[in-house]
Amino acid sequence: MSWQATAWAIKQFTGSTRRKALLLALANYADPNGVCWPSQERLAKDTEQSIDSIQRHSIALEKANLIERVIMPKRRGHYAGYRYRLALANLGSAGERETNKLRPGQAAKQRRTAPHGLRYKPSLEPLYEPSDARAPVESRLRAFQAQLEPLEVVQNRIAQRIGSDGWLILGDMNDHQRSYLSKLERQGLLDDKTLGEAVLAARCVARK
Repeated sequence: MSWQATAWAIKQFTGSTRRKALLLALANYADPNGVCWPSQERLAKDTEQSIDSIQRHSIALEKANLIERVIMPKRRGHYAGYRYRLALANLGSAGERETNKLRPGQAAKQRRTAPHGLRYKPSLEPLYEPSDARAPVESRLRAFQAQLEPLEVVQNRIAQRIGSDGWLILGDMNDHQRSYLSKLERQGLLDDKTLGEAVLAARCVARK
C-alpha cells in the first residue's frame, strides 16, 4: 500500500461516494507509482458494491482522468481483469527536491573539516547533565520532530485507528475537522473518545 496514493485519492473530487470508495480501494492496492491490478471481484467485496457498479464507476473515474485502465487476459470463471494506474502527481521526496536545488559544488562547501595540524585535547572533567534539565530539551525535540512529520502520515495513522473504512470516513469530514484531529494526533492528545465523536459526526453527515 502507498500512503501517498491514499492521501492523493482522498483529495480528489469524484462526485459520488461510491466512486470515492472505489478510488480509495484502488489506492490501497497501489504501489509507489500508482499501479495495481486487483480483480473486480476483490474491489466489489472491498467497497460492498456489485460487479456492475465497479465497472460503471471505473469507466466514470477513467473519463474523469483519475485512473487509466489496461485490460488483462481473462481467467476462466472470472470477469476480465484490468491493470490500473492512478493519475498521481509528481511525488518526489522533499530531500530529492532540495538536493536538486543545490548548485554544483555547493554541498561540498558546506562541509568543513578541522585543520590537520590541530589536535583537540579531550576534557578531563566528568560530564554532568541533570535529568530535569535534559527533559525539557527532549520534549522540545519531540515536538519539533512531530511538526516535520508529513500530514499524510499523520492522517494515515488516524485512518488506521478508525478501521478498514478510515480513509472513507476522513473523506466525509470537512477540512477543519481533519485539521483538528491531525493537530491532536501530532501532539499525542487524540484520545479514543474525541476520535469516536468525530467519526460518529462524520457518519451522520454522510447518511443525510
